Amino acid sequence: MKYLDPKADLTFKRVFGEHPDLVMSLLNALLPLDPGQEVIEIEYLPVELVPDNPLRKNSIVDVRCRDNRGRVFLVEMQMI
Repeated sequence: MKYLDPKADLTFKRVFGEHPDLVMSLLNALLPLDPGQEVIEIEYLPVELVPDNPLRKNSIVDVRCRDNRGRVFLVEMQMI
């Protein structure tokens, strides 16, 4: 059987952009969060980041979310 590569941009965005339980699990596994500080709920935010200064460029990230404490996370897949 052949599987989709989770490192591919479209696959990554589809998996982590549509399954909040997987994003929470990833963040909690990778971040050095103290007990009681774990991510338990997220809200997806627009992936386009428009700068305050018009001289700076726009950015588009893979997944942008906010947790129940108001912390914002950018979840990106970078191969290089």
